[in-house]
Amino acid sequence: MILPLVSSLLTLAVIVGLVVLVVVAVRRRGSGAGPTSAPVGGGQSVRRFFQYLLLVGLLLAAASGVTGLLARLLDTGRTLVSDDATLALQLALALVALPLWGLLAWWTARRAAADPRELRSGGWTAYLTIVGLVSLLTAMVGWYQTLTMLVGARTFRSSGVALAVVWTLVWAGQRWWAGRGTPAEQLRPLVLLGALVGLVTAALGLADLVAATTEELTGLAGDPIVGGGADPLLRAAALAAVGAAVWAVYWLYDASRGPRGTGWLTLVLLVGVGGGLLAAISALSVLGYDVLVWLVGEPRAATAAEHFADAPGELGIVVVGLLVWWYHQAVLDAGRRVPGGRTEVRRVYEYVMAAVGLLAASSGLVMILVTLVEAIAARGDLVVGASALNALLAALVLLAVGIPVWLWHWRLAQGARRSDPAPELRSVTRRTYLLVLFGVAFLAAVVALITLAYLVLEDALAGSLDTETMRRIRFALGILVTTSLLSAYHWTVFRSDRQDLAAVEPGTGTGAAPQPVRRTVVVVGELDAAGRAELAARAGAFVQVWRSDAGPAGAATVDQLAAAVEGAPEGDVLVLAVDGQPRALAVHPPDRR
Repeated sequence: MILPLVSSLLTLAVIVGLVVLVVVAVRRRGSGAGPTSAPVGGGQSVRRFFQYLLLVGLLLAAASGVTGLLARLLDTGRTLVSDDATLALQLALALVALPLWGLLAWWTARRAAADPRELRSGGWTAYLTIVGLVSLLTAMVGWYQTLTMLVGARTFRSSGVALAVVWTLVWAGQRWWAGRGTPAEQLRPLVLLGALVGLVTAALGLADLVAATTEELTGLAGDPIVGGGADPLLRAAALAAVGAAVWAVYWLYDASRGPRGTGWLTLVLLVGVGGGLLAAISALSVLGYDVLVWLVGEPRAATAAEHFADAPGELGIVVVGLLVWWYHQAVLDAGRRVPGGRTEVRRVYEYVMAAVGLLAASSGLVMILVTLVEAIAARGDLVVGASALNALLAALVLLAVGIPVWLWHWRLAQGARRSDPAPELRSVTRRTYLLVLFGVAFLAAVVALITLAYLVLEDALAGSLDTETMRRIRFALGILVTTSLLSAYHWTVFRSDRQDLAAVEPGTGTGAAPQPVRRTVVVVGELDAAGRAELAARAGAFVQVWRSDAGPAGAATVDQLAAAVEGAPEGDVLVLAVDGQPRALAVHPPDRR
């Protein structure tokens, strides 16, 4: 069975070798044309595709073969049953794939030196990313197994040591090769993905370490440390150490010192800040629910050890989630000192977190309404098994967690809207957030209303309208009330945004067509959003409102402001409206063209 495989590998090796020799010969014959005379087009793309595909395949095959051979070497004297077929495959991969990869890598390096465009190609970037990630993940598995063997949490297996040694060499070699002339932007995907892998691995290991430590301190683990109970601690520590080492290389050494582009912000905001906070509040909600059910609810477990069996894991997620959130929030706060720190990625994070908090709070409100209706229908006798009481506790936890999360992130977004309204009002993320929430809430309200009407009419036609009907409509009623409130609030915010956007950018609102924008009008005084929109439409101007520290003695009307603007000369106008009698002054900013 192994002979056809070896024959196929040898045939492939011969073909690849011939192709490489032909390409090298042609390259040398055509070297007089200059290093940059290679055609750019579909032929180059096809050549690069197969070239880097072969590089990836040959390297992974060679590394696999060498890993197997090294594992056999370390297992000398331990092998009970010889496996000649596997040995033949490992020898074939090592003796054939490794030399071929070396030859192709040498030719690739020469070509890159002659034509720097090779190092900026998508094929080279894909090769570095694929090989870098595969070698990194495989080396991490090997080092985790090696560390657990060193601390006595796992029996010795040579395969783990072989994985760690061989694939670390592959990773280090590719990292060295990538650093020889490859533009930094080509390495950015691998750097960010490596930082993500290290962060997730370190977080999982640290969470397991906190959970195992809590179990030992509280006695929930069952077995004492002396009797082998330390294995979970050691395994968690090994996983955290491996992840921390990878994170330090890719994040502390590479990513944190690089440009803060979209990928960097996505990693920091959505994964670090958003993911850490979301994991922490989710685990904290479950932990708080378990505590409330044990104290005032009806727990299903007979003992505290059974009831809180998952509490150490939840506590570990809370601690690590808050730590990840705090660190990335500090990194983000340091970047806010840079001009233009508020980006669309940050808006996505704020509105996504606001939506998560709002979803949790609205679910809690629905459960409260359902529980109240159910209690009224049961005339004080809650559902058998005290499920209504536990549901009420879960609702309170959702409200206690969801409302602060929503309020905090929504206030951040609203604060940005007040301080710099134009970018926030034009933001696609904000409009999408409002429209999606309004649309989903409105559709849910319509479906709930139809369901409620159907249930009521069904019982009415059957002549059985009673408290059982209330119990049947409790979910539809709770959803209808909650979604109606949500849709009404978000529609009000969306309509206010449209009015303010019309004031900032005339012509974007609804109603009569405004005049073309001819000038900029700065009003020093007090003027609400509707007044700004009306003044912008009547004057055909871009209207800004600046508030004076002196405070208004009497607010000027829109008619007075429009008359003052119309009486001013053509061009930009500064309107002083702090004394109730607006005065318009023509101004000429130095950068006005």
